Amino acid sequence: MKQSNPQLMSAPDKQISSARRLRGRWWIVFATACVTVVAAFWLTRNLSPENAYRRGRAALLTGDRETVLREAESLIQTPKYQSHGWLLKGLLLSRLGKLDQAITYLEKSAENESLAIEANTVAAQCLYQSGLYLQAIQASNRALERDERCVDARRWLAAAYYDLGAVTNAVEELERISVEAPADPRPTRLLGLIARDSESYPDAIQYYRESLTRDTNQPEVVAELAECLMKRNQPAEALVILGQCEPSAVVLTLTAECLSRVGRLKEAHDSLRNALRLEPQFFPAMLALGKLHLDQGNNSDALQVLTDAVRRNPNDSQAHFQLSQAMHRAGDKQGADRELQQMQEIQALEREFSSLHAAAAKEPNDAALRFRAGEVARQLGKLKLARLWYRAALAIDPSDIKSRSALHELDRST
Repeated sequence: MKQSNPQLMSAPDKQISSARRLRGRWWIVFATACVTVVAAFWLTRNLSPENAYRRGRAALLTGDRETVLREAESLIQTPKYQSHGWLLKGLLLSRLGKLDQAITYLEKSAENESLAIEANTVAAQCLYQSGLYLQAIQASNRALERDERCVDARRWLAAAYYDLGAVTNAVEELERISVEAPADPRPTRLLGLIARDSESYPDAIQYYRESLTRDTNQPEVVAELAECLMKRNQPAEALVILGQCEPSAVVLTLTAECLSRVGRLKEAHDSLRNALRLEPQFFPAMLALGKLHLDQGNNSDALQVLTDAVRRNPNDSQAHFQLSQAMHRAGDKQGADRELQQMQEIQALEREFSSLHAAAAKEPNDAALRFRAGEVARQLGKLKLARLWYRAALAIDPSDIKSRSALHELDRST
């Protein structure tokens, strides 16, 4: 095929060829401009602070720490978005258990009004977990001032009040949480515990029943409800409830006490033996078995079991009382008197502890009162409670050397 010679082309042909070349270049320019605009739009949108924040939040959910930190740092360097970066960093640090650092960033991000509710709520959680209960109360209240329906903030408020021993305040918050979160069994369960500890058994029964209505799979709550029913002299109803539980040392011991109340002593004895097979040193079962032996006139067996029970828990007044009865029947008057004396000393401590507990509910800022409660709990062998009271004292007064030393001694001895 012959090629055309430009020199031999006519004028019209040259104009047509030139137009075609111009149109081709125009489409290239247009296409390039479109690609540039789209790329610029995509890049601008992708690098916007709003999208960086969204990516950081999404990465928090998936546990992608590197992405969270990268987006947080970029936001901290972006004017008007520093608070969003601080919040991301605070949320990540709180999840990593780095509570002191998390609190610093969360408190800074709370200066942004749009982030203040979440920042203060998570700060309250970190402060509570750090044992700084008063500060946790303040952070929770800052969140609730902005939104009184913030249930999570109210949860940390209730927990901080409870661990401070400010039970009256805790009850008020728990009642509100129970209403605002009608499917949550936890607030009514804790209300039941508080009522049981104060021997308000009718209230405890009501709270426990409500908690089980919300979640039937709570074996500990079932056992606590049965215990309260027994305290109200309703052993038959307690037996029905306990029959729904998996056998455990606790359940079998409570069952035995109910059976004993309704005169089914042989079954009660068997239930206690089964409890002790599961947990040979389970003190409540030992004490209940010793009492059952006494009631049945088996004094020799009672003496052996109750001696072991007192050795197991030398700070229980009822164990000393039951052992004194067994010793008295065995003709050991001196031993019986000694056990009665110890019972009276322990009962005096129990009464003092009860009074301190009641006083703490009315005095949420009294560190000395809480230290004394810790000391009495320690004398009663209630080491877990002692730790709680010492920590409550330190939450109010971090310079409380006595409480700090007592905690150190407990940690060293266990």
